[in-house]
Amino acid sequence: MGSSRVLMAIAAVSFLLVVFQTIDVVRKVQQLRGAYSENVQWSLSQSEVEFLTYRNSIHEAKPDDAESLDLVRQKFDIFYSRIDVFQVSPTFDNLRGQENFDTALTAVRNFLSRTVPVIDGGNTTLAAGLRDLDQRAADLAPQVRRLAGSGLLLYAEKRKEQRNQISRTLMILAATSALLMGTLVLLAYYYNTLNRRSDERRRQVLEASQRTRAVISTALDAVIVADEHGIIEEFNNAAVEIFGYSRDEAIGCEVADLIVPDHFKETHQKSMDRVRMGGPFHVVNKGRVRLDAKRRNGDLFPIELALQKSEVNGRRFFIAFIRDISYRVRSEQDLIEARDQALAGEKAKSRFLAVMSHEIRTPLNGLLGNLSLIQDTPLNQSQKSYVENMATSGKLLMDHINDVLDIARYEAGKPILRNRPTDLQNLVSAVLTSLRDQANSRGNKLETVWFGPKREWVQTDPGRIQQILINIVSNAVKFTKDGDITVEIHTDPDSDIVEFRVVDTGMGISEEDMKSVFDDFVTSDSAYNREAGGTGLGLGIVKRITAMLNGEVGAESVLAEGSTFWVRIPMADAEAPPATTAPDIDQLNQNNARADTGDAENDLPAAPEQPANGPGLDILVVEDNEINRNVVREMLKREGHRIEEAYNGQFGVEKAAEKTFDLILMDISMPVLDGREATRRIRAENGPSSKTPIVALTAHVLPENVAEFLQDGMQDVMAKPLMRQDLERIIRTHTKLPRQDAVPQSSRSPDAAPDQQLINPDTNAALRESVDSAYPMLLSQMTDELTDLVDWLQDDGQDLAEIADRCHKFASSAALFGAERLRQVLIEIELAGKRDDSATVAGLRKTLPELLRDTLDALEKI
Repeated sequence: MGSSRVLMAIAAVSFLLVVFQTIDVVRKVQQLRGAYSENVQWSLSQSEVEFLTYRNSIHEAKPDDAESLDLVRQKFDIFYSRIDVFQVSPTFDNLRGQENFDTALTAVRNFLSRTVPVIDGGNTTLAAGLRDLDQRAADLAPQVRRLAGSGLLLYAEKRKEQRNQISRTLMILAATSALLMGTLVLLAYYYNTLNRRSDERRRQVLEASQRTRAVISTALDAVIVADEHGIIEEFNNAAVEIFGYSRDEAIGCEVADLIVPDHFKETHQKSMDRVRMGGPFHVVNKGRVRLDAKRRNGDLFPIELALQKSEVNGRRFFIAFIRDISYRVRSEQDLIEARDQALAGEKAKSRFLAVMSHEIRTPLNGLLGNLSLIQDTPLNQSQKSYVENMATSGKLLMDHINDVLDIARYEAGKPILRNRPTDLQNLVSAVLTSLRDQANSRGNKLETVWFGPKREWVQTDPGRIQQILINIVSNAVKFTKDGDITVEIHTDPDSDIVEFRVVDTGMGISEEDMKSVFDDFVTSDSAYNREAGGTGLGLGIVKRITAMLNGEVGAESVLAEGSTFWVRIPMADAEAPPATTAPDIDQLNQNNARADTGDAENDLPAAPEQPANGPGLDILVVEDNEINRNVVREMLKREGHRIEEAYNGQFGVEKAAEKTFDLILMDISMPVLDGREATRRIRAENGPSSKTPIVALTAHVLPENVAEFLQDGMQDVMAKPLMRQDLERIIRTHTKLPRQDAVPQSSRSPDAAPDQQLINPDTNAALRESVDSAYPMLLSQMTDELTDLVDWLQDDGQDLAEIADRCHKFASSAALFGAERLRQVLIEIELAGKRDDSATVAGLRKTLPELLRDTLDALEKI
């Protein structure tokens, strides 16, 4: 309505402006037309014409011709009359008073006054004065021209001004008319819109009414509408089903007579009386209230009642929404019983986990013990590698069992604490020392910062503190690549709280994952291609240990920017014991293995093994874990097969595109490209091995996992850990007979002992035993590569990122030959390049020429 009033006011004002401007235009046009009727401009021009006619009559007059003399008098009188009009006519009032016009008019009047006596004299006088009259006329000619010109100019300007005024008035009139038309159009559109809205609202009201009736009639809750006296006016289908009365029976009856239990009727009646007297209704707008109601057969049952109040045309109504909760009440009772049973089951599960963990630990301990005895016996290089791999896997399994056992102990409420005086600073330093190599391998910088007064000896359980720090720092290392990890220790002189804060610049944790980061079996990287392994128990154990030490734990994170995990634990000051020893680094390393971390990725691709005697197949092994690759390689090599290896799915796809393999063994969980995607790409690219049987190597052996792998194009699934008989079955099932005999393999003993300071003899011996006669060729190739690299590094101005990439690539070549010192320097240059530390790069690359020369000399001695 406000917009309508504004538009109507604009329209009225616009209409009045149009009327006023029209009247003004008409008036000005009439004025312009009147000015033309008086022929002012023509009179001014004609005066000059008549003056010229007068001069011409003088030139043609003859003194002895009376008729020509009379013509001179006639032309003079005409000119005299025209000038007289200029002098007295009101038409020329605007001209009189103009300087040019008045000056010229005065000059002409003086001329006429001097000329009249001659003109009015006789013919003799006129004839004698013709020459004088001609001279006077010639002198007057400029003034006559000035008289006409000044008048013409003035009236031309006035006419122009009048036209401009009319033009402006017409423009204003046009704009006002446009405004009026626009306003009228807007008014028409507005009233049309109002009309449509009115129709739409009318339709919506009708539909809402129909929907309301439909909702009420089909609602699962009973809907009863009653007036202020309790008389029922609406009773929907759900109310019919719940209470047993038909709609016709219920409408017109009082609510109290139908559904209110007998022992509540008196209270209900008092409430209705209070409402009718203007008092409050305590149940209205109070949400759902649990009450008892009565069915038609007299049965009582629990309901939830929500009561609302409404007024229509001065009449008050009450709308009751009633839900039968008999089933829910029974379910709640059942849930209570089920909860009690579940709690009992949880206790039984905890006991079962504890017992089974111990039962598994017993044979595993025996296995690891016998492995340690075997390691003390004389072994060749291959046997030593097998035993070390078995010991590593066994220790990792023991760590997982210990994690589960710790969880079981905490759940059973039987934690073990050994509080004693602890050197806090040494404890933290020992933990970081044990993890520094792991951090360096991922390009991370690990450091400690102390805030507040340093506290040397505190009373706490050092083993539990170690376990907390190892788990948190290991997680930071696991999820940080080429970044910074800082362990902050915060102390306050007024408090015995020690706060540890582990700050990293890693991948961060999403807001959704932060809610469950301390839950058991939860990792932030659970995809098939995850790079970080582990059971997901580490942070759950941290949470339990912290609670056991009466502390607090928490985390903060920003996705893709980093995370901060903090632990606050009370630690009282303690006296130093009489004799102390440094923390056991071996024990720390063992705890580190238990910190819910997986094996670090090895970036060194293994050299292809030469097949053993006998027929063999071409087999591609795609596996990111080096130990698993070694195990599979050795199993297959003993059968005389030719093996090629890829340490992630992308390399596997590339190798499958280069040649035809008889069999592809594909790991599932790998970085860069997981096994499932690698399989799909091999099948889709129609390369040489697109039809080759592909068998999954995986621990994901649930039925739904196997179905997914087969759907991706795999022919079979082989569960980890790998068993030789299973591998033989896979080969017999999915391959044809070998195509050619394998080349026999021989081993060669070293000719000379290696330089212990530059070369790792075990690594070099393993390479020579594996490649046999190919060793000199590989050594020559490695020499050329590293020589080119060192020469390239000596040039200034190289890009640090490219330096890091090249050093990373060729460090693996040095590692293959056991050139440990050279490999370490290349790794240090790589890490410095990734940190943009040009000073460190410059210092290290100066040492490379001499180090390479010494390394090659040491290799030549072998």
